[in-house]
Amino acid sequence: MKNAMLTTKQKMARFKAMQNKNYRASLKLEGFEFDGAPGRETPDEPPVPEHEQIARLKKHYAR
Repeated sequence: MKNAMLTTKQKMARFKAMQNKNYRASLKLEGFEFDGAPGRETPDEPPVPEHEQIARLKKHYAR
């Protein structure tokens, strides 16, 4: 059996990934849509950080 203990760094990475997934799911439930690949406007442009993409979506969908 493989050692199932995770390092603190691995735990933090898994927590951050789950947190991002949950946040994106909550935004989707509120009606925000994510088009295409996450973080990219077009394939030729550099990746846009998720927090910037979310800020753009909030501005676009502001009530």
